[in-house]
Amino acid sequence: MNSNPRQKDYFNEKAKVWDEITIHDLEKVQYIIELQRIQTGDKILDVGTGTGILIPFYEKYLRDGKVVAIDYSEKMIAIARSKYPEKNHPMISFVVSDVYDLNYYDEFDLVMCYSCFPHFVDKPLALQILSKALKRGGSLVIAHSDSAGKINSVHMNTGAEIKNDFLPNMEQLHSMIKENGLAVTFTRDDERYFICIARKLDE
Repeated sequence: MNSNPRQKDYFNEKAKVWDEITIHDLEKVQYIIELQRIQTGDKILDVGTGTGILIPFYEKYLRDGKVVAIDYSEKMIAIARSKYPEKNHPMISFVVSDVYDLNYYDEFDLVMCYSCFPHFVDKPLALQILSKALKRGGSLVIAHSDSAGKINSVHMNTGAEIKNDFLPNMEQLHSMIKENGLAVTFTRDDERYFICIARKLDE
């Protein structure tokens, strides 16, 4: 299964100006990262990395860990690579991949979906694939540094390519997560954040 090709074209078209038109409150991003209690040797899957907004935050904590940063937009990945060349950032590997093409199993301590979950065409299938990628005891994070209402409104009014890319409500998200052997450990759903953290059960 592939994502919406028009959606991918939209992100490829916007890649060159993405950092100019998309403003992240870095203090709010830091709060999301701090919730994860990243360990120095963790292996992280950064889903929908875009132009690499989270890379410097991971590098604050990792020493001998690894980040696999994926995005289906090859032009977004090209920008991310230009900002964080892998030869100078040896813990980072950038990969052009659709989430539905991933084939990881029990590999990651943390799977981070920051500002990307609404764009998954089949959200239950995406969660199934990402939960398989987690190690036992690892965490899956779905996070936005804005409210669900604002995120959904922005998408609805941005353009035809992403106008139907909505966050589910938290109750719906919890249900999808639990169906994949994960236990919700933290939620925040208010005017400042939409955050859901779940842990992969040991058994």
